[in-house]
Amino acid sequence: MVASVRTRPTLPAPDWRLVGPWYRWARPGLPEDGRVSRPAIQMFAGDDFISDFLAQPQRSLKFDPLIDVVNGYHLASAAPGGTLAGKFASLFAVNAQGRPAAAGEPRFRARLAPGSLRKLYQPTHNRHYLVCCELHCEQPGFPRVDRRQVCQAGFVIRRRRSVLPPQLAAAMIKAQTDPVRAAEADLLDLVQLAATAEDPASSPALAGNARARQQKLVTEAGLADWSALLALRRAEADRLRSALDAWYREQGVRVDIEGWFPSDRNGRNGPGEWRLLDEPACAADPAISGEAVQPLFALVPDPREPDHDAAGRTLYYGTIPTTSLAHDARGAPRLDDRNTYEIRCFVRDHHAAPARAGKQPDCCGPVVWSAPTEAFRLAAPFDVLGSANRPVTIKMPDLRELAAQAAARPRGSLSPVRFVQPQHLSPSVKDKGASGGNMGGEAICSFSIPLITIIALFVLNLFLPIVVFIFQLWFLLVFRFCIPPQIKFSADVDAALAATPPGVDLDADFAVAVSGIPQTAAALNAALNGSMKTRIRQDTGAEEDPDLSGFSNNALGPLDQSLQDAAERVPPPPTTDPDTTSDALASTLPASRRTLIYEDPVSPVWPGPGART
Repeated sequence: MVASVRTRPTLPAPDWRLVGPWYRWARPGLPEDGRVSRPAIQMFAGDDFISDFLAQPQRSLKFDPLIDVVNGYHLASAAPGGTLAGKFASLFAVNAQGRPAAAGEPRFRARLAPGSLRKLYQPTHNRHYLVCCELHCEQPGFPRVDRRQVCQAGFVIRRRRSVLPPQLAAAMIKAQTDPVRAAEADLLDLVQLAATAEDPASSPALAGNARARQQKLVTEAGLADWSALLALRRAEADRLRSALDAWYREQGVRVDIEGWFPSDRNGRNGPGEWRLLDEPACAADPAISGEAVQPLFALVPDPREPDHDAAGRTLYYGTIPTTSLAHDARGAPRLDDRNTYEIRCFVRDHHAAPARAGKQPDCCGPVVWSAPTEAFRLAAPFDVLGSANRPVTIKMPDLRELAAQAAARPRGSLSPVRFVQPQHLSPSVKDKGASGGNMGGEAICSFSIPLITIIALFVLNLFLPIVVFIFQLWFLLVFRFCIPPQIKFSADVDAALAATPPGVDLDADFAVAVSGIPQTAAALNAALNGSMKTRIRQDTGAEEDPDLSGFSNNALGPLDQSLQDAAERVPPPPTTDPDTTSDALASTLPASRRTLIYEDPVSPVWPGPGART
């Protein structure tokens, strides 16, 4: 459905231009760069980010080129050769379409390929985003517009939909995207290798092997140094992305823009719908079209701070909603992690209308739109990288304390969670298992929150090994580790893998500078099979050995390394003070959030001209 635009007589739009903030221009504050800039999306951490932004607008977090982007996947062959032929090089093999591989299908392993599309995390991920823009007059010197001339400022979130021509088959698209994803995955390997070599937490053996591998790759590429190789790979990935975009245009792929129109203009979370916008509708007045609008606020600097980033400027900012309760008539959410979005900001000129008694003057002047922001996609609520930004600690109840409280005969006063049941389901237990049950009448059962928490964690620990064994999802064990126990199996294998830098093919060229380790892929595979069987059995409490005979070193090696990393977290000596023991255990946990890196401060290369009156 294409949104229709009602018309009404309007005044000519003023000669304004709504652009990005001066500190995000290619050359900060230079008018010729500002004219072609677009509103900026700025990232923050912490719940008090608004006050920080108002104090220092340009001090926002840097976007990480590997983390703050949508990841794609490069599907590489999962069938190693040589002595390991016939084994699977991935713990989760997929077919050529990226779906779980069935028996007899060619198998592939998915490598992460960080793309160029921006990803915005959710507030629960401890990330918040503002859209920022600046208003200027399109005259010589690019002077700012006095904010008193603006009676409304806001922005809209629009959805981008790629429309493929009928003749464009999925196989054709895959043939074009595969080289791009391969280049992105290769670049990620190089970045991780460099990070390992520079990480102060890396052991001397690991750092030395990482540097040796860097030098080997540089020599093979015939370049002068590592920075030249990294720059070459980045340029290659950018070139392939540009070529892919050009190919899409040549094939007639177009991008449709859709706007969100709520059914109730006074409610933002009621049912609505996405409507296709043609060119006139994209530039229409939202007060007439009914498109949902988010507010922009004027950034007014403290007049006592002449060096404030907003001094002498007309800046606006607005909070970007990365989650929404709004939905359409079918129950589909307005915002999700599958679609791509963009933001367009607007300001409205004051209309020379007389004031009405008891009300504000009419704000129905013409609207000036900005260019769209960069396209972005939202992270899923349980995104692994995002959820790691906000650690959550749940302290389990102390059974000694609960036993003492039970002896005090609380008579139900400590069971505040009540379940009112129209039909009471009562299980029968025999031989430590459910043997049946019966359905009774109405009942009210009260439980204590500590009791619910204990049972919930027990059920999780009970079913985790079952799910892992049934579906052979061994890699899920990487997302859990406990302190204690401390599981060690083979010191030689552990030392070898701990000193192996990222990107090494363990199925082909496994060889590191550690003595007393298997030097062939087959010997390493045999050692890993024995090691991983013991680790998985002890970590899950299972009585039977997992069948790992079909997996190669590239599948088992990273899993073994991850479990060994957890095993090296030595538990503290026991004490009689539970609080002290808990603090000591917490101190053995690894760092769960990445270091916050802020944008470098910039100074204007051109002074901000005064307001136009």
